[in-house]
Amino acid sequence: MDAWVRQSRENIQHLFQHYKNLDIDMPLHSPLEKKLNPTDMDVLNLFELETSIAIKKVIMYLDVPNSTITSTVNRLEAKGLITRSIHPQDKRTYNLQLTENGQEIINLRKARKEQFLEILFQVLDDEEKQTLFQLLSKMTEEVLKNQTGLARRFNMNKLEQEYHSFGSWLVEIKNEEDIPLQFIDLKQTILDAEYSFKVPRKIERRKAHPGMRLYDAVVSLLEDRIVLQQIQNKAVEVHEIPFHEISYLVHSNELLDSQIIIVTKKQEYVIGYNSVSFDISNDFISRVRDRILTPVAVLDLDAFDEVKSIDSELYKNLISNETSDSPVKIIEYQPFIELSKTNPSTAEKLFNALNKYELQDTVFLANTKELIIVNRKDAVKKVEKADYGYCRTYMDLTKIKSIRIKDAPEMSHLQILLINMDDIEVPFEVGDTFTMDALNQLLAMRKMT
Repeated sequence: MDAWVRQSRENIQHLFQHYKNLDIDMPLHSPLEKKLNPTDMDVLNLFELETSIAIKKVIMYLDVPNSTITSTVNRLEAKGLITRSIHPQDKRTYNLQLTENGQEIINLRKARKEQFLEILFQVLDDEEKQTLFQLLSKMTEEVLKNQTGLARRFNMNKLEQEYHSFGSWLVEIKNEEDIPLQFIDLKQTILDAEYSFKVPRKIERRKAHPGMRLYDAVVSLLEDRIVLQQIQNKAVEVHEIPFHEISYLVHSNELLDSQIIIVTKKQEYVIGYNSVSFDISNDFISRVRDRILTPVAVLDLDAFDEVKSIDSELYKNLISNETSDSPVKIIEYQPFIELSKTNPSTAEKLFNALNKYELQDTVFLANTKELIIVNRKDAVKKVEKADYGYCRTYMDLTKIKSIRIKDAPEMSHLQILLINMDDIEVPFEVGDTFTMDALNQLLAMRKMT
């Protein structure tokens, strides 16, 4: 093996030397090339792919300091190889274009490369050329994995397209072009999935630029599991979440800050996103619920008295959305109640307004598969504080082991309802007049089926 590696290395060196000699000996040269350094040529080579290019993109593709690019651009402009002007779309940067002399250098270099390849490949037949192409493709893919700067140049068009389509919303992945480069290693898993989407970073659109990381995560729904790829400390972490390990789901929504929370016995996985993406997030949650829920044979929802005294229009709309999929019944409702701290601080005693709290309303729904709990993001809040967030918690009836209530001594009239799911106790705040009759009836009916 050592001899094979040594001989291969020597052959590659011979090829490089052959190319260098051709580059020197060929008559296809411009006298302007003689005093160009490697960075100068790196900048000029970018024009083989684009007729004009912004300085910001040059910095991104070459991945070198701004000062280096600035001095290089100044030098190329002084030699009469490029010109610069204010970018037509972005007035904060310059746009670079080749002069006739600059274009001559690019044309000559392309001609030399073609001559080199023609001489190199003339010793191969068609079958050998095809084999070489496949081997080189495989080797190139491996090189690009380990050299981000080189990969950046190869993928410059893709990065540009990703930038122009970027927004603060979830995006369904339908083909390879939709996959952010940071997550390309699991390309096949993403494309083979029933449903995949990418999660954007929380940045303003005006602060985005081609080449920067624009997506924080990719989520894929497979037949038996969820595959979650997330950027953590600049590295991609891959989590595989089998459906049978999921204890319950939470869908939390606020004005511009929403979350999909997947809870297992071992870990809680949080997917944060902008709330304008309701269609994709709701579709994903619905698909996961279908995978993880076990229908109870005969659950008689008519046995429950319907709760009708719900004041919140928000909750009424949410409940109507739930009933569109399957029969759902409101089995219990916790209304707003006033609270106060049992041991207020001295400041709170002096300023009575600081001691006014309220328990916000919570709705308990049931269908033939789930207990669905709809509550506010901040169950207990100060009276004057606004709260525009809400949560929907989806619990498989067959996984609920028990329900109990405990006191919350820090607040008057407050108790904690604890629902045991797979040995995880999930807390919900309720008032001291709340009864568990409907919930106990639900569990009893489930056990009878």
